[in-house]
Amino acid sequence: MGSIPEKALSIELLNARNAKYALYSFDSGDEELDDFLKNDALIEQKLLLSRTHLCFYKDRLAGFITLAADSIRLDKDKLDASQHIDGCDYPAYPCILIARLAVDKRLQKHGIGHYLLSLAIGFALEGPLGCRYISVDPKKTALEFYEKIGFRYWTKSKRRMYLNMMDVAQQLEPDESLDPWSEDLSQ
Repeated sequence: MGSIPEKALSIELLNARNAKYALYSFDSGDEELDDFLKNDALIEQKLLLSRTHLCFYKDRLAGFITLAADSIRLDKDKLDASQHIDGCDYPAYPCILIARLAVDKRLQKHGIGHYLLSLAIGFALEGPLGCRYISVDPKKTALEFYEKIGFRYWTKSKRRMYLNMMDVAQQLEPDESLDPWSEDLSQ
């Protein structure tokens, strides 16, 4: 099986109802991630610390992503000068933290991780709040996944990685307007 088509996937916010029936058979192959989902995700959500979004394929839990608010502090995180925002004197930039991302081991390498990451990117670009970066503290097994997307380290600690949403937005912009009303109609 190749990549699973996006139209075959659906997203739901974790809640008490779907937690009862969806979580029991989920197995990412990572005990720590599975334990978080089954025992802590709903509690953290009720405490307003994070939001966990469940991804379903054929009515079974295929993966999840947990997101939280974050910030990048210019001094503490030692942001590369090329990433500083001209004319912005804020000491920190808004960020979405990917706190957890996991895919059921039976469906890994079929595009579900990319689908979940696309959800986070969509929230950052189109959500109700300004968000300049997405951050993640990746497990060693996920480093290549995040690096291929464009995440990179900005500190020597090699702990936290960031994705600049301005770069993503510029990559998504078409070279020409797709708006039929933007043409000069005076001719």
